[in-house]
Amino acid sequence: MNLRRGFAWCGLIMLLALLVAPARVHAQGSAPDPLRDVAYDQRLDSQVPLDLPFVDEQGHKVALGDYFGKQPVVLQLSYYECPMLCSLVRQGMLDALKDVTLSAGTDFQVVNVSIDPLETSMMAANAKAAAMARYGRDNAADGMHFLTGTQDAIDQLARAVGFRYVYDASIDQYAHAAGIVVLTPTGLVSRYFFGVTFNASDLRLGVVEASGNKIGGMTDQLLLLCYHYDPKTGSYTGLVMTITRVAGGLTVFGIIALIVLLTRGSGPRRRIFDF
Repeated sequence: MNLRRGFAWCGLIMLLALLVAPARVHAQGSAPDPLRDVAYDQRLDSQVPLDLPFVDEQGHKVALGDYFGKQPVVLQLSYYECPMLCSLVRQGMLDALKDVTLSAGTDFQVVNVSIDPLETSMMAANAKAAAMARYGRDNAADGMHFLTGTQDAIDQLARAVGFRYVYDASIDQYAHAAGIVVLTPTGLVSRYFFGVTFNASDLRLGVVEASGNKIGGMTDQLLLLCYHYDPKTGSYTGLVMTITRVAGGLTVFGIIALIVLLTRGSGPRRRIFDF
């Protein structure tokens, strides 16, 4: 009798295993693919929701809109316990900002938002301290903000700026794109800059342009006339050089066309006098 019960239990366990196996395979098949799901979808001129609730590095409840209104905002989405990529992007951003005369707090705001809802204000405070030491400018603390928030608030902000990321449970890390976003004082997406290092001149032009030309000097205004933003590369390219090349090509084409027309129009000359 005990032997029969043993066989019955074995059969029941095997049946449950067969029923569960397809579901497990399906779950694995539907797992997010970092190569497919990690990117920056450029959403220029889209509005970020300024009423999103967050918590700053001091543990105070804030709204995203608290950092908008008067100055453009340089935004980084990352997480503070990231072992590699996030800190590299932040260092690259700070190094580029150090090379421009514009200053955080005076001319623009820097806002870091953690994409990990489990991170704490203490982690944000440590990240801010490291950033301030690297930036090395006095009175910049009021221009740099490190926030944490709920998953819902994070997702809404990420969708607004086109930031796609996934959590990889196998390594307990987030897979995400590398870059920063510049927004206007009203919260419109103005410019994207990709990678872990950034050209200081490009970043300065992006901040000046996002401000509606309210900051910067005459040189910046002239450079903005001579350069245009290329969304494919996330950088500024020389508009004057492009125009010069196009004009040169048109000139060469015109000369060739003129030669062809003159060649076709020429023929044996008639004799004016016949002796």
